[in-house]
Amino acid sequence: MIIAEVSYLASPEDVQAQRPAHRAFLDTLYDRRLLLASGPKTSKDGGILIIRDGISLDEIESLLAEDPFVTSGVGQYRFIEFAAAKTAPELKTLAQ
Repeated sequence: MIIAEVSYLASPEDVQAQRPAHRAFLDTLYDRRLLLASGPKTSKDGGILIIRDGISLDEIESLLAEDPFVTSGVGQYRFIEFAAAKTAPELKTLAQ
């Protein structure tokens, strides 16, 4: 699995201006069944995406390079790839 963490590089107002386009972009990834969950960090300095198994790090890096947060310069991603040793039964169903 991959966790993608976006860090904001701009003012909250600039980030907010890009949020509708960012969320519409994420909708396309949900439509493709690539994301399991996403949302802002409670610290308000970025957000998290949880990417399902079966997509390579290179592929998700390439896809997220097109995120409006990235293309507008208000955010940048950091990626954490891990092998889930255990998961909740519900997640196993979703992750397939």
